[in-house]
Amino acid sequence: MVVEALDEVMASVKALPVPAVLADLATYQIVAANDAAKALYEPRVNNLVGSAVTSYVRPEERPRLEAACLAMVEHAVDGYQVRRCIVLPDGREVPFNIFGRRVDSGHKVYGLWLLVEDTGPSPMIELSQPPPVVLVLTDHDWQIAYMSADADLLGEQGSDLRGFPLLGLVHPSVGSKFLEAAGRAASGRVAVTVATRMRVGRDSWADRRCLIVRMCEHHPPRLGLVITAGSSRVADDFSTRVDEDLRRCQLEAKASHALEALPALALLPHGSELSTRQTEIVAHLIAGQSVPDIAHLMFLSPSTVRNHLAVIYRKFAVHSQAELLAALLRASTSHHS
Repeated sequence: MVVEALDEVMASVKALPVPAVLADLATYQIVAANDAAKALYEPRVNNLVGSAVTSYVRPEERPRLEAACLAMVEHAVDGYQVRRCIVLPDGREVPFNIFGRRVDSGHKVYGLWLLVEDTGPSPMIELSQPPPVVLVLTDHDWQIAYMSADADLLGEQGSDLRGFPLLGLVHPSVGSKFLEAAGRAASGRVAVTVATRMRVGRDSWADRRCLIVRMCEHHPPRLGLVITAGSSRVADDFSTRVDEDLRRCQLEAKASHALEALPALALLPHGSELSTRQTEIVAHLIAGQSVPDIAHLMFLSPSTVRNHLAVIYRKFAVHSQAELLAALLRASTSHHS
């Protein structure tokens, strides 16, 4: 994000409904914090503003935070996402999805951190008509091994792009930045976000945003991607831009959970024929969640979840959740044996 007045940024941060802090990336010093962030630490911490953002993570995690900050300063990435437990002054550890975003103001670069509690659905995203998302899994050569069926953002059926090189989807003018962002995701322990241009069909290009996640411990690792539409317009004020970015962060966090189901799905016949929503349902099943839990988390009715499951069962020639999970387990174990 690029803004003219830092005062506008600070006011917008203070209005956010989730804990948020803004820090100078050159010094790591917090220059603004909202009431939700202060409620986590004050009064046991005298004053968040003026303290170093690095002092609120575990010592062993500070090098990763500093590396993420450097990547934003260098414009190698636009932001990053990580799931992490925040240790509060009373010793409690609370799981959060943490989103870092670069904010350019004048000649200085700031980091905006949003903390979305990882304990269930959030009312801040209206999911009745969720924005389109494409899920992608690469192999170790970064060729596409799986893509969700509803890949309309790329103008393709997901199965048509199996075996296609990931970098071949990216416009040459932004290829080096995309490759650098992918490399940082591959070498680190955080997911990175990057604004880019991607191929749509055979002859067109469009702005897209990618969340890139390391999917295994190999070198190079497989990559998971969440692809969403790029910004079609620039909001009139920074507050609106921050609110839209928060909603996008939450959407990416929900979609990135579904990436965990892709390695097993990629090994099954017709695995690429699942939609993004169906893939998310399978990911919840793998995590041990029930149909009512899934419906609650996805803002769906239980009957809608069951209808999706019926379609999934037919595609994989199974008749129950137990058979589906057994098929996924067999695919995973046979691949690693």
